[in-house]
Amino acid sequence: MTKKLLIGLFLVVFAGLSAAPAGAITFRTETFGLQGAGSFMQSPPIFSGNILSGTLFPGTFWFKFDDTGWPVDNPGTPQNERLEYVLAHYFHYDATVGGESWDGYFPPTGSGEAQVKWRFYAAAGDTIGGMCPQVSITIRDYNANGIMEDDEYGSKVVSGNIVAYINYSGGCFSSFCGNGSFSGTLNVQNWGTMTEEWYVPSATSASGRLYLRDGNCTVGTEESSWGQIKAIYR
Repeated sequence: MTKKLLIGLFLVVFAGLSAAPAGAITFRTETFGLQGAGSFMQSPPIFSGNILSGTLFPGTFWFKFDDTGWPVDNPGTPQNERLEYVLAHYFHYDATVGGESWDGYFPPTGSGEAQVKWRFYAAAGDTIGGMCPQVSITIRDYNANGIMEDDEYGSKVVSGNIVAYINYSGGCFSSFCGNGSFSGTLNVQNWGTMTEEWYVPSATSASGRLYLRDGNCTVGTEESSWGQIKAIYR
C-alpha cells in the first residue's frame, strides 16, 4: 500500500471520528395531572397534594410562593389585610369588553421578586423540580361591574411556566433539566381558612407537560436545601 493511500485512509477515518458527537442528548416528555390544596393565608403559602395521572403518576407535588413582605391578617378587624395586600400588589384589572377580569402575576413582571418554587416526587423515589418564571391567576369579573365578589374570587384559573434544573433532580431524572407548562383551576374550598384547591386536570387526561433533556443543563440559583418540605411526603 502506497504512502499516499495510507495518508488518505487516515484522513477519512479522522474526519469520521471528528464528526461523531461526543455524546447524544436524550429527550423525554413527562405528563402530569395534579390535585392538592393550600392557602395564601399560610406563611409561606404552599399548595401541595397528589400527582393524579400521567407519566409521573403516582407521586406528590408542591408549589411554594415567597411571601416576603406580606402582612398577616389581623383577626380583630373585619377585613383580611393579607388578602387585600395580595390582590392590590399582584392583580390588575383588565376592562376588555367581554373579558373583564383581574389578572395576577407571581412574581410581577420585572419586579425582581423571588419566583415560585416547585417539586414533584414520584412514588418510585425519582424527584424533579425547579422554579416558575411566572405563575398567573385570573379572576373573572362575570358581571363586569369592577367589583370583586366572593363567587368570582372563589373560582379562579391558574397557569404557569415551569423550569426544571439539574440540581433539583434525582433518581431517573438525576441528569435531566428542561421546561414545561400547566393550567388548571384554583377554587376556594373553605372560606374560613381560605383553603383553595390546586387542580391541573385530570385523573383521565394529564394536561401538564415537561420537556426534558440530559444535556446543556444549567443549575438553579435558589437555595439547594429543601429537605424540610420534601420530608412532608416521604
